Amino acid sequence: MKRTKLLKSLSFQADQDKDNHERWLLTYADMITLLLGLFIVLYAISKVDQKKLNEVASDIRKGFGVRSSSQVLVIEGGAGILESDTMEPKSVLFRLWERVGYALKSLKNQTKLKLGLAETEELKLTFFLSGLDQEKAFEKDPDLSFAFTQLSELSKDLDLEFVIRVQIPYGSQLDQSKFQNAWDFHAHKASIIAESLSKKYGIAESKIAVQGYATFQKSAGSDTPEKRAKEERIEILVRKRENSNP
Repeated sequence: MKRTKLLKSLSFQADQDKDNHERWLLTYADMITLLLGLFIVLYAISKVDQKKLNEVASDIRKGFGVRSSSQVLVIEGGAGILESDTMEPKSVLFRLWERVGYALKSLKNQTKLKLGLAETEELKLTFFLSGLDQEKAFEKDPDLSFAFTQLSELSKDLDLEFVIRVQIPYGSQLDQSKFQNAWDFHAHKASIIAESLSKKYGIAESKIAVQGYATFQKSAGSDTPEKRAKEERIEILVRKRENSNP
């Protein structure tokens, strides 16, 4: 009997020693978890090199056999958008950028919209749409109508300026005889959209301006006619009005 009790006691002591020896694993796991959280926070507040990020993303897509044209567009933020100490929005435009990005997430996923916010506090919405050479053809697109409605609602009561531009890659091939020059032609196309934003979507005329380029402004990567043909687009710049109070 005494021998049995002794064996049980030794076995219990061995189990206790084994448990004590493995307690360091819990502390180690907690430390690794905290380090992971620290690195995630550091990465979140760091300045991302957009060019390198795009190169890495492109290599990864090629490795998986995914074409670049099928990717989802990345919302471009830019450095200096957040205050490093409070992590709060820096301006009204930043909050608008967030809300518009969330409301129009489906358009971004379809690569019909590119949304960017520059450090100069200028919000840029780029809508990719075909048939802009036709009068008011854009009004037939339900996605664009939804986007304009959301933009109008989210910017309501904000003292902002909207600058409308139209980019048509094949503009030089169109009949522009009714216009004084190419600037007049592109400004006319932009003014049609501006009029729609004002009359149909309720954005005040005093907040809207139009711009007309003499030639098509290609974006980075549109080095072939095929790529340029897909860059027919409407650009809307949103920024504070010059007479706005800081």
